[in-house]
Amino acid sequence: MKRFFIVILNLKFRDLQKTKLSDSCVNNTSGKQNTKTMKRFILSFLFLALVFAGFGQKHIRLSFTGSPTVNWMTTNNSSAGREKSILGYDFGLNADFYFAEDERYSLLTGLLITNTGGEIAYRGNSDFQFAGVTLPAMSRIKYLLRYIELPITIKLKTDQFRRSSYWGQLGFSGMVNIGSKGDSNDGTFKKANINDEMGLFNLAMNVGIGFDFDLGTSNSVSTGLIFQNGLIDITTNNAFTDKTIINSLKLRIALIF
Repeated sequence: MKRFFIVILNLKFRDLQKTKLSDSCVNNTSGKQNTKTMKRFILSFLFLALVFAGFGQKHIRLSFTGSPTVNWMTTNNSSAGREKSILGYDFGLNADFYFAEDERYSLLTGLLITNTGGEIAYRGNSDFQFAGVTLPAMSRIKYLLRYIELPITIKLKTDQFRRSSYWGQLGFSGMVNIGSKGDSNDGTFKKANINDEMGLFNLAMNVGIGFDFDLGTSNSVSTGLIFQNGLIDITTNNAFTDKTIINSLKLRIALIF
């Protein structure tokens, strides 16, 4: 498990820092602050994952997970605002590192591919530059974003009752952007590359509830609702002084081994 996280992070950071960090995160002060925040988060994530892996190597449960999601973007810029929500999904591998044999408390982490985004309307009185083109005032832009997500949450679970147990979780997710595309409502561009308009990192808080159903022979299915609240600005457009975040509501479905 230790080698898994280290190898994945090394490979992704080598590629992404060469292609995006110089373009997006150094464009403004907020980008630099986001980079520092995410570096600290990733280091903390690795430290905790390795510590709990060391303590809990004899009691780990893995799960394959997938989630249909509803996603929306919000901004604090008075000249812009949220428009339509969009559908997305995520999938990947999770691991529960249990504190004790009764499986009531665990550190949940993993590696997910997350497809998310949203739509923002820019209501200024003049044209503006976006992704190398000039867009008219009152334009709407649909963001289609893909991230590698590294969640780290504390999960609390009840004792089993009639083969079911209920859980709640609270934690954070660090994300690395691996793809950004956008559509404009006037057709100026469609599914165009907008990497230069997006920051490399994202950070979000996770809150969720759900239940597990025991299938027997140590296997279970799990489902629940996860609300993900963005914490940092994900954009780098210098034409706007704002904080734009992504929020998501996820229907988590998992098969636990």
